[in-house]
Amino acid sequence: MTPSASPRMERFDHGTAAPSPVPISSASSFSSTTRRDKWAQVFELALRSVVHITTNVHVNFDTHTAGQSTATGFVVDADLGVILTNRHVMTCAPATHIARFENTESIRVTPWYYDPVFDFAFFRYSPADLKTALPEAIRLVPEKAAEGLEIRVISCDSGEPISVSSGTIADTKRRPACAHCCFDYHEFNTFYCVAAAGTRGGSSGAPVLDIEGDAVALNVGGIDRTQQSLFRPLHRVVKALEQLRRGITPPRGTLQAMFQFVSNEHLAKAGLPLADIQRLYPQFVATRGMIKVDCMVPGSPADQLLHVGDVIFAANSYPVADFESLLDILDRSVDQSVNLSVFRDETLMSVAVPVTDLYSITPSKLLRIGTGCPGTNASLIFCDVSYVTAITIQARRAGVLVCGTNTLFSSVGIGRGSIITRINGKLVKDLDDFVEKITSRRSSIGIMVEYVIWNAPSSPKVVVVPSIPDFYAYEIMQRHAQSGQWSTTNIRSKPSAKLASAQLCAIPVTLRPSHSQFQQMHASIVHITYHSMASVGPVVSCFCKGYGYIASKTHGIIVCDRSTVPSHTGSISVAVANTVVIDAWVEYIDPLSCYVYLRYDPSSVTEHAVEEAPVLKGSRSGCQLRVGEDAMFITPADGDMPILCRTQIEMRTLLPLHDLDPNNEHILNIDALLPKERPNHISQSFICDMQGNLCAMWVIHTKSGIDRDHERIVFGVDIQQTLPIIARLIAKQPVHPRSLNVEFSRLSLLNACVYGLGNQRAAEFSRDVPYSRSVYVVRRAPGSESNRHDLQVNDVVLKANGKWIDSVSHLAAFYDESAVELLVCRGGEEMTIVPALFRVHSEPVKRLVHWSGMCIEPFSGLNHKQRKWPSEGVCIGNTSHGSPASHIYGPQLITHINEQPIKNMSDLVIAIKNTKSEKEQFLDRLLNDKVGVADALPGALVKIKMINKTGVVHDAIIETDDLYYPPSCLELEDNDASGWVWKLL
Repeated sequence: MTPSASPRMERFDHGTAAPSPVPISSASSFSSTTRRDKWAQVFELALRSVVHITTNVHVNFDTHTAGQSTATGFVVDADLGVILTNRHVMTCAPATHIARFENTESIRVTPWYYDPVFDFAFFRYSPADLKTALPEAIRLVPEKAAEGLEIRVISCDSGEPISVSSGTIADTKRRPACAHCCFDYHEFNTFYCVAAAGTRGGSSGAPVLDIEGDAVALNVGGIDRTQQSLFRPLHRVVKALEQLRRGITPPRGTLQAMFQFVSNEHLAKAGLPLADIQRLYPQFVATRGMIKVDCMVPGSPADQLLHVGDVIFAANSYPVADFESLLDILDRSVDQSVNLSVFRDETLMSVAVPVTDLYSITPSKLLRIGTGCPGTNASLIFCDVSYVTAITIQARRAGVLVCGTNTLFSSVGIGRGSIITRINGKLVKDLDDFVEKITSRRSSIGIMVEYVIWNAPSSPKVVVVPSIPDFYAYEIMQRHAQSGQWSTTNIRSKPSAKLASAQLCAIPVTLRPSHSQFQQMHASIVHITYHSMASVGPVVSCFCKGYGYIASKTHGIIVCDRSTVPSHTGSISVAVANTVVIDAWVEYIDPLSCYVYLRYDPSSVTEHAVEEAPVLKGSRSGCQLRVGEDAMFITPADGDMPILCRTQIEMRTLLPLHDLDPNNEHILNIDALLPKERPNHISQSFICDMQGNLCAMWVIHTKSGIDRDHERIVFGVDIQQTLPIIARLIAKQPVHPRSLNVEFSRLSLLNACVYGLGNQRAAEFSRDVPYSRSVYVVRRAPGSESNRHDLQVNDVVLKANGKWIDSVSHLAAFYDESAVELLVCRGGEEMTIVPALFRVHSEPVKRLVHWSGMCIEPFSGLNHKQRKWPSEGVCIGNTSHGSPASHIYGPQLITHINEQPIKNMSDLVIAIKNTKSEKEQFLDRLLNDKVGVADALPGALVKIKMINKTGVVHDAIIETDDLYYPPSCLELEDNDASGWVWKLL
């Protein structure tokens, strides 16, 4: 059955001869045993010869996707070390494979050969690597496959150590399913044997054995919702194995056409002169049907010479009774022409069609553009359009196939399986032409791309793709036939120079005269697009977009929320007045609120193109809206008039985000504003008073629970708390907020009396703060109860530095104060305390390390005592499927590597360099085709000690892979939009 995904093929040459395998017993010896004993002997052979194969695909390629799968194979030459399995098990993508013998001993196996079209492949292993297992070769006897034959399928079905399925071959000429039904690997131009064996996932590549222990077919898959299993005949497998033993690459020719086997009954109804053909070719008397042309690759030679529906009955004067007889002739006629005798439109005719070398139209190279970040959607991956893909989706073999996308392409609709045909209006011939065009681009605006999707290849689309960030690496991965391994070459060491942009002008939409007081606010709103380089910190999406407002046009400061820009590690573009696009970068992320502060170059736009958001400043309450006041929602619309909605403030409440989001420690003590009439729950809006002054943002917050589910909630947040930070950014002063490091909850005055608040103090609060009847109580605090100056749970906080607390924002952060004096009610007693203030670190991430499939970032945690983590260290943010670290799930804090303590990123880099293997020497041998079967991939066993999110300490052992996952890092060298640099460690 099918494991992970599709596959694809390449030529592998090897020149070692080996003796033929010996059958387990002769027919005469079987005659003296019972039927049960015969099958028991077959099972004993299979236990030694059938292997469990684990495939880790590291990079998307052609129709294959990165990930891990398990399947089956079996030894067909024990002396040479050859394992037969399916092509879709091996895959044609960059991958590593582990074979487990007798369920006790595992070794790495290397690809030797896979067919460019058909679903079979050979692995090689070094017999000397086996210490205890003694596999025996299973003989391949395709002639035994016949209808009515009783068989056993010995496999690792559904991941089991061993599984036995029985059945009887019911048909030996079962046609494959339709090949053009999805973007996936399908073999065609072949027959299947079929039996009700009921094999399932994990049994792909298993031997189909008869009672004498001979393999009569190869298990390849099954039919959905039935017990029917499909087996590949072994005639072509046997030919390929014999040629490979002699050091000959099996020749493979193709007409770039797909054929169907049609019964004589249907042909006779279509007017085919069967009697005349059988008189010329008596071989057709005993056949059930003939070969008919089903489709061709558009634009291929056969597309011009053959017609759909042509019936082929001879090639080079040899009768063509089935697929195999036609393919044998094509394999002998590579790079020549073959004369086909066909029946077309009730006429017999001869057509000369060129035969193409299948290997020449089977790609072995890909382009990867990205940061090396783990994840299936982290990089852009392209390759040539293969013959199998072209005929499957009925597309021309031109342009490049998109094997994998990140948010740069997927955000405009270009997904996996698309074919790019033009770049900036210029035709893309193949991958080499695409590389030249994409690496020589100079535009800082974007790239115009024409493409088609796999299920509509005749309907091109045109989109503008965002400009590819300069810090992306451009890597060519090339397959080497001798070893089956891939080498990686960075083809662009320095980014191309961009054209200098002129000062841009934008004019915002003019509002109606009745809403003129909101014109300035509308003109300050900008659209922000964020593309993440890595899944770090609270990032739950690699692509985000939303709105912000210009807080200072003179100093180029924009304010937005974290759902729009979740981290420092990404590229940001800002659309001003939906007219022009400028670059921006993260200046500061507030660790105590939902706000992010961006910086852009003010000289990049004309002064009258933008406006600052109007904000009331001065009083302590500033621009806060109170319950019952009228307000106006301004919801931006792309390129059109904004939506204005009048509302009234219904409630102010303290969101218990720490309860809702136990793993997100970043935002606490948020005073949420909830109006009566609210916009769409996913809309970002701005809340103004009726004079047009900005008072709050309608923000989106993503909660991530322990089960890794994400939920979005929306609420309004006062912009008052942004004012002290904006003032410091304008003055170019460092922003170092201090926090009480406790979590508050809202408490009514009535309930505060239960906590011991006196009636006189409650009356005094009601008189001085007439618009509020709530105070704040400490809900969670990490402080020690022995220190009376620390805030304790159930402390009611009344005043800070002599001023009543009417909003939790007055307790959330302190910027100018080195100490704060609090009036609290504790157990019915009022007291004045001076608790310690904790400096909140919000240092930008300036280095990310990618190692063995892990994305590792620095950690400096606020509320680390609540999370049960140390106050600093390095954290695994994400891991890649199919990588050595795929069994590790982030977030996890790394404390030791090989017993070496890891406290910061410098310690991590040193530890990684201490574990590096002989990668350079291996690459040199690989590039010169000197890597053999016994050569191990560069890597080392590493022991990692970690702390998970619940505080549990545990160990993990990984075997690093420096070939497919070389240690690399992203570093921020300049604090602006183009400061990120990718480099190998």
